[in-house]
Amino acid sequence: MTWSTTEIEYEGVPLLLRRPDYNDIWKYKQKFTQLVTIEHLLDKATSNGLPERNYNKTLSTFDNYMCNLFKTESNGLIFLVETFGGKRNYYYYTLPHYDIGKLINQAKLDFKVNLNLIVKTDSEWGFFKAY
Repeated sequence: MTWSTTEIEYEGVPLLLRRPDYNDIWKYKQKFTQLVTIEHLLDKATSNGLPERNYNKTLSTFDNYMCNLFKTESNGLIFLVETFGGKRNYYYYTLPHYDIGKLINQAKLDFKVNLNLIVKTDSEWGFFKAY
């Protein structure tokens, strides 16, 4: 999969955005109605909130894991990665009531990272439309 990236300034600091280039992401709207946000609290961030360069390099395996939680679009899909304010957020839409907790707990054990999980119903994809 190819990704589009951009850097903008928000509230005076950099905001990094990455999104996968889906041919037609809207075809998943009816199926994936649960919005999942996985917040990674960065261990080493600079004063502008971005990860320190060398630390960021150590996150590549973890980042790859997070971007490929769903190898197929059967249970969910990633639609945005946002780095801002000392955090990296991974946003997904999943099947309703899909229990992503097992995958996140495994990531915490395997990668020794600080993650927060937020799950909400968003059948109208309001977050996606607003972003």
